[in-house]
Amino acid sequence: MKKFKKKIKLSRRYIIGVAYRYLERYATTEANLIFILKRKVEKIIIDEENRDELREETREWIKDIVSNCVKQGLVDDKLYAESRVRSFLQAGNSLANMQNKLRAKGVPAEIITDVISKLCEEKPNINILSGIKYIKRRQFGAFRIKQAQENTEQKEMAAMARAGFSFDHSKKVLNASREELEDILYEN
Repeated sequence: MKKFKKKIKLSRRYIIGVAYRYLERYATTEANLIFILKRKVEKIIIDEENRDELREETREWIKDIVSNCVKQGLVDDKLYAESRVRSFLQAGNSLANMQNKLRAKGVPAEIITDVISKLCEEKPNINILSGIKYIKRRQFGAFRIKQAQENTEQKEMAAMARAGFSFDHSKKVLNASREELEDILYEN
């Protein structure tokens, strides 16, 4: 049996409701909120004959709604970037990976640079620290549980390179002893 969708009347009030419901559940950037709202509008107007007119009208609504959310402090790109960088650091992401993920969410380049430079000032050995967390989570190097096979080291180096770690940092972290790594990890 087919369910029929209720026809949604597209209005400014509806888009405001969509924005607030999204912001209740997720932290986001200004650019990402615009993307989310535009995507929602496109789903609604897909069958409409006057799609182009509706798209133009809603573009202005979305712009106003997002700017109001920024003024109210519901959307703050800098705060979003700072919180995401902290969680990326906990997960063992490299600086390059952090930058790419923030850029993908629409955080402006100057905010990314500012947040990353502050992080590097606080923790100068950030890539080593992230590398240790990464290999601990993936059970590489000194944290390996299984016996190493003939190409295990190459595979681990390749995985770290794909994760955005430099050759020097990867080699240093993978060749260190477990005690050295834990000393570095737990002193920070």
